[in-house]
Amino acid sequence: MKVFVTGSAGRIGSHIIPHLLARGHTVTGLVRSEASASFIKTFGPGVTPLFGDMSNKELMISTAKSHDAILHCAMEHNKPMPEASAQERQVVQMFGDALQGSNKPFLMSSGTAFLKPGEDEFAKVDAEKMYRAGTDVIVREEFTKKGVRGISVRLAMNTHDMDKMHPFLGLLLKASDTLGYVPYYGENAWSACPSEDAGLLYVLAMESAEPGAAVHALQETVKVKDIAEALAKRTGKKAGEVEKEKLGELGFVGNLLQWDATGMSSEWTRKTFGWEPKGQRLLEEFAEAPEEYFTGEINYRR
Repeated sequence: MKVFVTGSAGRIGSHIIPHLLARGHTVTGLVRSEASASFIKTFGPGVTPLFGDMSNKELMISTAKSHDAILHCAMEHNKPMPEASAQERQVVQMFGDALQGSNKPFLMSSGTAFLKPGEDEFAKVDAEKMYRAGTDVIVREEFTKKGVRGISVRLAMNTHDMDKMHPFLGLLLKASDTLGYVPYYGENAWSACPSEDAGLLYVLAMESAEPGAAVHALQETVKVKDIAEALAKRTGKKAGEVEKEKLGELGFVGNLLQWDATGMSSEWTRKTFGWEPKGQRLLEEFAEAPEEYFTGEINYRR
């Protein structure tokens, strides 16, 4: 298949491309810089960089129509989350309209934060809970009605690799500068999965998932307390529990600390696609990472 990957040089896209190539597909990767273009070309001759961004609607639509599958991994992470999520919704709807009646697979990079503890791939999603939850529903339900094979890849809260620490972890460390400790709240747990394993799941789902499917790219759940203590150990800080009354003062970090993935399941995903995460677990990554990992100064892949 000829596959169009947005966000191709990012954490997820760059771990999808090698699996696509290994399984005989070719890739057009959306990039915004010469550095990113050079980076994705290192994966092999089956990769073609495409310069542009989501604002160029004509380019996005024509490219989507000329490819067999679209894996949408791009998001403006430098913008406030509400603004970035609203923009993501507009882009997704643009692709859905352009691909109507094509039966082409369109995979969206979704999340699990809008799910409740213990929920699986078939849990009913409250589209009003957060913006991305509504977009997840659009891809799986409205795209199917339009004749597009919409598939939601729900990523773990920490889709991680040694190349660069996940932003949520960086936010915990940044909060410690104000609080005096790396925070956690209660017995909540976060989901985690190696980027390499998540990348493979995109390709497996692209090849065989049914329209409207949600797949869970989850390897494990880890208590936030254990994450905070491990980060504190490696950075010479201490960990501590935030009082409930202070969560509101922490803004987005306060929201993060209340997300709970305890018991969240990926059993159906594993059985259906023969997918078994094999990569390094999150706390193992902390233990083996160089000091630069915790300052955000390294990125081996770019």
